[in-house]
Amino acid sequence: MEIFKLSTYNSKQAHLQSLFAITFLALLVIGYIASRALMSLSVGLLFLNAFWPANIAIVKQRFLSNKFSIFSIIYFLVCLLSYFWSSNKETWVSEALLQLPFLLLPIGFCSAPLEHKLFRKELFQITIIATVIAVFISLGIYFMDFKAYTVDYKNSNPFPSTSSGDHIRYSLWLAFLVLLSAYHLYFEEAFKTNKVLKYFTWFAIFLFIAYIHLLAAKTGLLALYIILIAMAYYFFTKKYNSLFARIIPFIGAIGVFGIMYWAVPTFQIKVDYVLHEVNVINNNERLNYNLSDHGRLISLEIGAKELKDNSFLGTGIGDVLDVMKKGYQQAYPEVPEHLKFMPFNQYMLNFLAYGWLLGLPLIFLSFISFFDKQKKGQYFVSLGTAIFILTFMFEGSLQRQTGIFQYLFMSLWLLSFKWQQILTIKNSNLIFKSPQKG
Repeated sequence: MEIFKLSTYNSKQAHLQSLFAITFLALLVIGYIASRALMSLSVGLLFLNAFWPANIAIVKQRFLSNKFSIFSIIYFLVCLLSYFWSSNKETWVSEALLQLPFLLLPIGFCSAPLEHKLFRKELFQITIIATVIAVFISLGIYFMDFKAYTVDYKNSNPFPSTSSGDHIRYSLWLAFLVLLSAYHLYFEEAFKTNKVLKYFTWFAIFLFIAYIHLLAAKTGLLALYIILIAMAYYFFTKKYNSLFARIIPFIGAIGVFGIMYWAVPTFQIKVDYVLHEVNVINNNERLNYNLSDHGRLISLEIGAKELKDNSFLGTGIGDVLDVMKKGYQQAYPEVPEHLKFMPFNQYMLNFLAYGWLLGLPLIFLSFISFFDKQKKGQYFVSLGTAIFILTFMFEGSLQRQTGIFQYLFMSLWLLSFKWQQILTIKNSNLIFKSPQKG
């Protein structure tokens, strides 16, 4: 493959940095699926890979090309600063280490020459192939005893997906891969000319859509349907300027929902479960911590109360859970210790930890991509940004290693589309050689 040939690059250092970058990114994806330790190691190695002396100029340019990276580091520094008003230092240390990728990954990601189409294609292929293999392994486990797993699902026990068992984040990961697949099929030339690559990408899209319904995590399903409707709307209205082109995406989504409800037992169980939770709320019954969405609502109720009492500097990230547990004891003493959580809203959790002023960097980090304009692919970037903002409203994703990786990896990948448009430094500093004519 051309990307691995030294002759493709302007220097040996550029060649080695790119090879290391694709290796570490591949290990990062595999680590997300199979090993948290490998994921952490890959983040550190990718960060170190950004500091090849001969390539510092272009790494710096990539880093400064969007404000997301800058606010990501500011967000991490706020976490460090909260040491001074966190009473529980032990928990603060674990939280600070958990948030370390906000410093390392935005810099490390810039060691990858994603402005070059060959590199973009290889990263996409590696990610898709690794995920397809993981999905098939998971499906194999499920179908070996699908009746037992289906019965288990009624007790909120999902079947095995990844090594971390975080099926919520994994379903969201798959939904984002559907989004990235649509981008590559539409914009990337190789996916239009290479039939094998094109058909495999379409196969992966349909596989991920079906698997997300089988996994039946509400977060991933919501993200998937938003992506499907938004993508269909984008492509139909590009081709046809009619009312029908604007309506058909919604009709199609209803059709997919109906087919999946009829064909996929775990999806049917999840839909019925959600309807039951809604009925309990409509009947004005006391929130039941044994119901998943009720548990979320309880955490938000307690979090809102504690936020009123800790609005200036917050509790410090080390003390959030301790404060929440006291709130549980007062309002919902029946909730067992292992079901007492931080607020299931990333923004509420953030303001509770850091206060209204120091909590603002996460707001800027979340919304900055809407205003950091680029020509090609901005619709996809904005859509991905909107989905993360929405999921943060009912998930504390950034308090999980898998959630942090997913947010940073997908956001940085989407934002790297801009790198194709910003190569303004001298040719001698570029990673790849310009193609020769004749």
